Amino acid sequence: MTSVAEKRRRKKNKGLLGIELADTPRREKNGRTSRKDKQRDPSIPALKTRCRQMGKELTAENMRDMRAPWNGCHAGRSLSQTSIPLDADDRAGLWDAICHMRRTQAAFDVAIGAPKRHAACLRLLRPVEAMEADASTPPLDERSPEERQRDATRALMQIEGWLGYVDGTTASIAKRAVIDDEAVRNPDAIVRALQCILEGMRGLAVTWRGQFE
Repeated sequence: MTSVAEKRRRKKNKGLLGIELADTPRREKNGRTSRKDKQRDPSIPALKTRCRQMGKELTAENMRDMRAPWNGCHAGRSLSQTSIPLDADDRAGLWDAICHMRRTQAAFDVAIGAPKRHAACLRLLRPVEAMEADASTPPLDERSPEERQRDATRALMQIEGWLGYVDGTTASIAKRAVIDDEAVRNPDAIVRALQCILEGMRGLAVTWRGQFE
């Protein structure tokens, strides 16, 4: 139900052509628009932090670039810090390699009963509205614990095999950055290792990428 004051306000805001004007934003005592009327993007503080971490100016373009998922961790940020030429598709593919390494390690840790390396993602704590299955629902895993451990070990050894196409130092740097989120001092080493992983994931012949420099 519209109040009397509201009716008066609407009548006052009508122009000569009978068009109702938009409400004037409320302002604070200092003349600024009321904070209540502002709809701030909750991701802005995190994007500013990413810019500072990568030594970038707080410009609209840089803030937009920081929305890429790979800019949220040390290994991912190396994709933007490397001297190796990469375009957006290259970075997306190498980010898939990072995610594959982490999923494989997580599956192996679960299979052998090892403690979780990182805190559970908060999204997993959100309540599920209904227990329903659709076409996108993963099939029920009916493997025995022994089978899961065997498959997880095989997948991890496959990654180790792909990392065999870089020297041991480069492989070690990549694993510490990707799995343990350690700071990266040589982004090129991470990229070379991830390129080997990506080739293996795509069923391509993995290329030897030289020694650590």
